[in-house]
Amino acid sequence: MLLKRAVLAVGIVVAAGLPTAATAAAEQGTAAGRITATGYSSGSPALVSLDPVSGDVIRTFAQNAEDGVLSPKGSTVAYIQRDDTCVPQAEGCMYARNLVVTDGDGSEQHVLVRGIAPETNEAPYVGHPDWSPDGKRMVYHSPRGMEWIKSDGTGQEVLTTTGGAGTFSPDGRSIAFVRTTTYETADGWESGRDVWVLDIATRQVHQISTDRNARSTPVDWSPDGQRIVYVTENGLNAVHVATGAVTELQNSWATPLSSVQGPVFSPDGTQIAFSAMDDFDYTRSTYVVDAADGKNLQVLTDQAVTPTDWLSR
Repeated sequence: MLLKRAVLAVGIVVAAGLPTAATAAAEQGTAAGRITATGYSSGSPALVSLDPVSGDVIRTFAQNAEDGVLSPKGSTVAYIQRDDTCVPQAEGCMYARNLVVTDGDGSEQHVLVRGIAPETNEAPYVGHPDWSPDGKRMVYHSPRGMEWIKSDGTGQEVLTTTGGAGTFSPDGRSIAFVRTTTYETADGWESGRDVWVLDIATRQVHQISTDRNARSTPVDWSPDGQRIVYVTENGLNAVHVATGAVTELQNSWATPLSSVQGPVFSPDGTQIAFSAMDDFDYTRSTYVVDAADGKNLQVLTDQAVTPTDWLSR
Protein backbone atom coordinates (compact mmCIF):
# COMPACT_ATOMS: atom_id res chain seq x y z
CA MET A 1 0.00 0.00 0.00
CA LEU A 2 1.38 3.37 -0.93
CA LEU A 3 1.95 5.75 1.94
CA LYS A 4 1.21 9.41 1.28
CA ARG A 5 3.21 12.03 3.18
CA ALA A 6 2.25 15.61 3.75
CA VAL A 7 4.34 18.55 4.89
CA LEU A 8 3.04 21.80 6.37
CA ALA A 9 4.33 25.02 4.78
CA VAL A 10 6.56 25.69 7.77
CA GLY A 11 8.18 22.29 7.23
CA ILE A 12 6.50 20.23 9.99
CA VAL A 13 5.33 16.83 8.79
CA VAL A 14 1.59 16.56 9.31
CA ALA A 15 -1.24 14.74 7.60
CA ALA A 16 -2.95 17.85 6.31
CA GLY A 17 0.04 19.61 4.81
CA LEU A 18 1.47 18.81 1.38
CA PRO A 19 -1.34 17.47 -0.84
CA THR A 20 -1.10 14.27 -2.80
CA ALA A 21 -1.39 14.27 -6.57
CA ALA A 22 -4.60 12.27 -6.28
CA THR A 23 -6.20 14.91 -4.04
CA ALA A 24 -5.26 17.74 -6.38
CA ALA A 25 -6.45 15.76 -9.39
CA ALA A 26 -9.85 15.25 -7.82
CA GLU A 27 -10.13 18.99 -7.24
CA GLN A 28 -8.84 20.37 -10.53
CA GLY A 29 -8.26 17.54 -12.99
CA THR A 30 -4.92 16.07 -13.97
CA ALA A 31 -2.67 15.39 -16.92
CA ALA A 32 -3.55 12.06 -18.49
CA GLY A 33 -1.31 9.18 -19.51
CA ARG A 34 1.28 7.19 -17.61
CA ILE A 35 4.76 7.80 -16.24
CA THR A 36 7.56 5.38 -17.03
CA ALA A 37 10.21 5.10 -14.36
CA THR A 38 13.05 3.07 -12.93
CA GLY A 39 11.71 1.42 -9.78
CA TYR A 40 13.75 -0.08 -6.95
CA SER A 41 11.10 -1.56 -4.65
CA SER A 42 12.22 -5.13 -5.40
CA GLY A 43 15.84 -4.35 -4.51
CA SER A 44 17.03 -4.32 -8.12
CA PRO A 45 16.09 -1.83 -10.84
CA ALA A 46 12.99 -2.45 -12.94
CA LEU A 47 11.23 -0.56 -15.72
CA VAL A 48 7.73 0.24 -14.49
CA SER A 49 4.87 2.56 -15.36
CA LEU A 50 2.92 4.65 -12.84
CA ASP A 51 -0.57 6.04 -12.73
CA PRO A 52 0.00 9.84 -12.72
CA VAL A 53 -2.93 10.33 -10.33
CA SER A 54 -2.55 7.62 -7.70
CA GLY A 55 1.18 6.92 -8.10
CA ASP A 56 0.44 3.19 -8.22
CA VAL A 57 2.65 0.93 -10.30
CA ILE A 58 0.34 -0.29 -13.04
CA ARG A 59 2.81 -2.37 -15.03
CA THR A 60 6.33 -3.80 -14.85
CA PHE A 61 7.96 -4.07 -18.27
CA ALA A 62 11.36 -5.54 -17.38
CA GLN A 63 13.53 -6.50 -14.43
CA ASN A 64 17.23 -5.62 -14.14
CA ALA A 65 16.40 -2.55 -16.24
CA GLU A 66 17.42 1.08 -15.74
CA ASP A 67 16.71 4.29 -17.68
CA GLY A 68 13.91 2.56 -19.58
CA VAL A 69 11.80 4.30 -22.22
CA LEU A 70 9.00 3.18 -24.53
CA SER A 71 9.04 3.84 -28.26
CA PRO A 72 6.56 6.46 -29.52
CA LYS A 73 4.06 3.77 -30.53
CA GLY A 74 4.61 1.87 -27.29
CA SER A 75 5.44 -1.35 -29.11
CA THR A 76 9.15 -1.46 -28.19
CA VAL A 77 11.05 -0.88 -24.96
CA ALA A 78 14.66 0.25 -24.57
CA TYR A 79 16.60 0.17 -21.31
CA ILE A 80 20.03 -0.33 -19.78
CA GLN A 81 20.76 -3.79 -18.41
CA ARG A 82 23.77 -4.85 -16.37
CA ASP A 83 25.49 -7.91 -17.81
CA ASP A 84 26.49 -10.49 -15.19
CA THR A 85 29.47 -11.69 -17.23
CA CYS A 86 32.82 -10.71 -15.76
CA VAL A 87 35.01 -8.56 -18.00
CA PRO A 88 38.49 -9.31 -16.59
CA GLN A 89 40.51 -6.30 -15.54
CA ALA A 90 43.95 -5.86 -13.97
CA GLU A 91 42.18 -5.94 -10.61
CA GLY A 92 38.95 -7.91 -10.47
CA CYS A 93 36.01 -7.61 -12.85
CA MET A 94 33.95 -5.00 -14.59
CA TYR A 95 30.41 -5.55 -15.78
CA ALA A 96 29.04 -4.16 -18.99
CA ARG A 97 25.89 -2.05 -19.08
CA ASN A 98 24.22 -2.85 -22.38
CA LEU A 99 21.51 -0.93 -24.24
CA VAL A 100 18.81 -3.56 -24.65
CA VAL A 101 15.66 -3.48 -26.78
CA THR A 102 12.61 -5.73 -26.42
CA ASP A 103 9.05 -5.90 -27.65
CA GLY A 104 6.48 -4.32 -25.38
CA ASP A 105 5.59 -7.71 -23.89
CA GLY A 106 9.23 -8.48 -23.02
CA SER A 107 9.82 -10.86 -25.93
CA GLU A 108 12.47 -10.64 -28.65
CA GLN A 109 15.11 -9.18 -26.35
CA HIS A 110 18.39 -8.22 -28.00
CA VAL A 111 21.40 -6.02 -27.28
CA LEU A 112 21.41 -2.91 -29.47
CA VAL A 113 24.63 -1.39 -28.07
CA ARG A 114 27.13 -3.46 -26.12
CA GLY A 115 28.59 -1.81 -23.05
CA ILE A 116 32.08 -3.02 -23.93
CA ALA A 117 34.74 -1.32 -26.01
CA PRO A 118 36.07 -4.19 -28.21
CA GLU A 119 39.41 -2.50 -28.78
CA THR A 120 40.20 -2.28 -25.05
CA ASN A 121 37.94 -4.95 -23.52
CA GLU A 122 36.75 -2.34 -21.05
CA ALA A 123 33.18 -1.93 -19.89
CA PRO A 124 32.24 1.72 -20.33
CA TYR A 125 29.06 3.29 -19.06
CA VAL A 126 26.21 3.33 -21.56
CA GLY A 127 23.02 4.97 -20.37
CA HIS A 128 19.94 7.14 -20.69
CA PRO A 129 18.49 6.17 -24.10
CA ASP A 130 15.83 8.34 -25.72
CA TRP A 131 13.73 7.56 -28.80
CA SER A 132 13.35 9.93 -31.71
CA PRO A 133 9.69 10.95 -32.24
CA ASP A 134 9.47 8.76 -35.36
CA GLY A 135 10.93 5.75 -33.52
CA LYS A 136 13.73 5.28 -36.04
CA ARG A 137 16.68 6.24 -33.82
CA MET A 138 17.87 6.35 -30.24
CA VAL A 139 20.28 8.79 -28.65
CA TYR A 140 22.24 7.68 -25.58
CA HIS A 141 25.19 8.58 -23.39
CA SER A 142 28.56 6.80 -23.37
CA PRO A 143 32.14 7.63 -22.34
CA ARG A 144 32.68 8.72 -25.94
CA GLY A 145 30.05 11.42 -25.58
CA MET A 146 26.51 11.64 -26.91
CA GLU A 147 25.83 8.96 -29.51
CA TRP A 148 22.92 7.77 -31.57
CA ILE A 149 22.01 4.62 -33.44
CA LYS A 150 19.20 3.44 -35.71
CA SER A 151 16.64 1.13 -34.15
CA ASP A 152 17.83 -1.68 -36.45
CA GLY A 153 21.35 -1.46 -34.97
CA THR A 154 23.00 0.39 -37.87
CA GLY A 155 24.26 3.96 -38.16
CA GLN A 156 25.98 4.19 -34.78
CA GLU A 157 27.65 7.59 -34.52
CA VAL A 158 29.12 9.96 -31.94
CA LEU A 159 27.20 13.22 -32.28
CA THR A 160 29.37 15.23 -29.89
CA THR A 161 32.21 14.29 -27.57
CA THR A 162 31.25 17.00 -25.08
CA GLY A 163 27.62 16.01 -24.50
CA GLY A 164 25.97 13.77 -21.95
CA ALA A 165 22.50 12.24 -21.99
CA GLY A 166 20.44 13.60 -24.89
CA THR A 167 16.71 14.16 -25.34
CA PHE A 168 15.01 14.61 -28.72
CA SER A 169 12.83 17.68 -29.25
CA PRO A 170 9.15 16.97 -29.97
CA ASP A 171 9.65 17.75 -33.68
CA GLY A 172 12.72 15.50 -33.88
CA ARG A 173 14.95 18.22 -35.29
CA SER A 174 17.08 18.90 -32.22
CA ILE A 175 18.62 17.14 -29.24
CA ALA A 176 19.04 18.84 -25.86
CA PHE A 177 21.80 17.86 -23.47
CA VAL A 178 23.97 19.18 -20.64
CA ARG A 179 27.50 20.22 -21.56
CA THR A 180 30.47 21.09 -19.34
CA THR A 181 32.50 24.14 -20.34
CA THR A 182 35.42 26.00 -18.81
CA TYR A 183 35.56 29.74 -18.33
CA GLU A 184 38.06 32.23 -16.97
CA THR A 185 37.52 34.12 -13.72
CA ALA A 186 39.64 36.49 -11.67
CA ASP A 187 40.82 33.47 -9.67
CA GLY A 188 41.65 31.33 -12.68
CA TRP A 189 39.80 28.81 -14.81
CA GLU A 190 36.63 27.12 -13.55
CA SER A 191 34.07 24.78 -15.07
CA GLY A 192 30.30 24.84 -15.22
CA ARG A 193 27.43 23.02 -16.90
CA ASP A 194 24.60 24.38 -19.02
CA VAL A 195 21.87 23.18 -21.33
CA TRP A 196 22.83 23.08 -25.00
CA VAL A 197 20.91 22.06 -28.12
CA LEU A 198 22.26 20.24 -31.16
CA ASP A 199 20.66 20.88 -34.55
CA ILE A 200 20.49 17.45 -36.17
CA ALA A 201 20.54 18.74 -39.75
CA THR A 202 23.60 20.98 -39.38
CA ARG A 203 25.25 19.29 -36.36
CA GLN A 204 25.73 22.78 -34.91
CA VAL A 205 25.30 23.26 -31.16
CA HIS A 206 24.21 26.37 -29.33
CA GLN A 207 23.94 27.25 -25.66
CA ILE A 208 20.52 27.70 -24.05
CA SER A 209 21.10 28.28 -20.33
CA THR A 210 23.97 30.41 -19.00
CA ASP A 211 23.93 30.02 -15.21
CA ARG A 212 26.55 27.23 -15.20
CA ASN A 213 24.67 25.31 -12.51
CA ALA A 214 23.10 22.40 -14.42
CA ARG A 215 23.63 18.82 -13.32
CA SER A 216 24.83 16.17 -15.77
CA THR A 217 21.48 14.38 -15.89
CA PRO A 218 18.82 13.97 -18.61
CA VAL A 219 16.69 16.99 -19.49
CA ASP A 220 13.18 17.06 -20.92
CA TRP A 221 11.36 19.21 -23.50
CA SER A 222 7.90 20.63 -23.01
CA PRO A 223 5.43 19.13 -25.52
CA ASP A 224 5.34 22.41 -27.50
CA GLY A 225 9.15 22.47 -27.71
CA GLN A 226 9.40 25.91 -26.12
CA ARG A 227 10.93 25.01 -22.75
CA ILE A 228 13.47 22.56 -21.35
CA VAL A 229 13.43 21.40 -17.73
CA TYR A 230 16.72 20.41 -16.10
CA VAL A 231 18.23 19.61 -12.71
CA THR A 232 20.50 22.21 -11.09
CA GLU A 233 22.76 22.37 -8.07
CA ASN A 234 19.89 24.08 -6.22
CA GLY A 235 16.88 22.17 -7.49
CA LEU A 236 14.99 22.39 -10.75
CA ASN A 237 14.93 24.99 -13.54
CA ALA A 238 13.00 25.46 -16.76
CA VAL A 239 14.59 27.49 -19.55
CA HIS A 240 12.84 29.07 -22.54
CA VAL A 241 14.60 27.80 -25.66
CA ALA A 242 14.17 30.92 -27.77
CA THR A 243 15.00 33.56 -25.13
CA GLY A 244 17.10 31.75 -22.53
CA ALA A 245 14.82 33.04 -19.76
CA VAL A 246 15.05 30.75 -16.72
CA THR A 247 12.36 29.92 -14.15
CA GLU A 248 13.68 28.54 -10.85
CA LEU A 249 10.89 26.13 -10.00
CA GLN A 250 12.15 25.31 -6.49
CA ASN A 251 11.51 28.90 -5.34
CA SER A 252 7.84 27.99 -4.91
CA TRP A 253 8.40 24.89 -2.78
CA ALA A 254 7.51 25.06 0.92
CA THR A 255 9.25 21.74 1.46
CA PRO A 256 13.05 21.81 0.95
CA LEU A 257 14.07 19.11 -1.53
CA SER A 258 17.47 18.01 -2.80
CA SER A 259 19.02 15.33 -5.03
CA VAL A 260 16.44 15.98 -7.73
CA GLN A 261 16.32 13.39 -10.52
CA GLY A 262 14.33 12.55 -13.64
CA PRO A 263 12.20 15.64 -14.39
CA VAL A 264 9.62 14.97 -17.12
CA PHE A 265 6.83 17.13 -18.56
CA SER A 266 3.26 15.86 -18.59
CA PRO A 267 1.75 15.26 -22.06
CA ASP A 268 -0.22 18.52 -21.88
CA GLY A 269 2.77 20.49 -20.58
CA THR A 270 1.03 21.66 -17.40
CA GLN A 271 2.96 19.58 -14.86
CA ILE A 272 6.44 18.21 -14.21
CA ALA A 273 7.13 14.98 -12.33
CA PHE A 274 10.47 14.25 -10.65
CA SER A 275 12.14 12.33 -7.85
CA ALA A 276 13.74 14.14 -4.91
CA MET A 277 14.94 13.82 -1.32
CA ASP A 278 12.96 15.47 1.49
CA ASP A 279 15.57 17.37 3.52
CA PHE A 280 13.51 17.10 6.70
CA ASP A 281 13.10 13.33 7.00
CA TYR A 282 15.67 12.20 4.37
CA THR A 283 13.20 10.09 2.43
CA ARG A 284 12.95 9.99 -1.36
CA SER A 285 9.59 10.45 -3.08
CA THR A 286 8.25 11.27 -6.50
CA TYR A 287 6.58 14.68 -6.82
CA VAL A 288 4.61 16.70 -9.33
CA VAL A 289 4.54 20.50 -9.65
CA ASP A 290 2.97 23.06 -11.95
CA ALA A 291 5.25 23.46 -14.95
CA ALA A 292 4.71 27.20 -15.29
CA ASP A 293 6.10 28.27 -11.91
CA GLY A 294 6.81 25.20 -9.74
CA LYS A 295 3.83 25.81 -7.48
CA ASN A 296 1.42 23.20 -6.07
CA LEU A 297 4.12 20.72 -5.01
CA GLN A 298 2.41 17.36 -4.51
CA VAL A 299 3.57 13.89 -3.50
CA LEU A 300 2.82 11.37 -6.22
CA THR A 301 4.29 8.33 -4.44
CA ASP A 302 6.82 7.60 -1.73
CA GLN A 303 8.08 4.58 -3.63
CA ALA A 304 11.70 4.65 -4.77
CA VAL A 305 11.23 5.45 -8.46
CA THR A 306 12.95 7.82 -10.89
CA PRO A 307 10.78 9.03 -13.81
CA THR A 308 12.10 8.60 -17.35
CA ASP A 309 9.11 9.80 -19.42
CA TRP A 310 5.46 10.86 -19.17
CA LEU A 311 3.42 9.37 -21.98
CA SER A 312 0.01 10.35 -23.26
CA ARG A 313 -1.18 6.75 -23.44
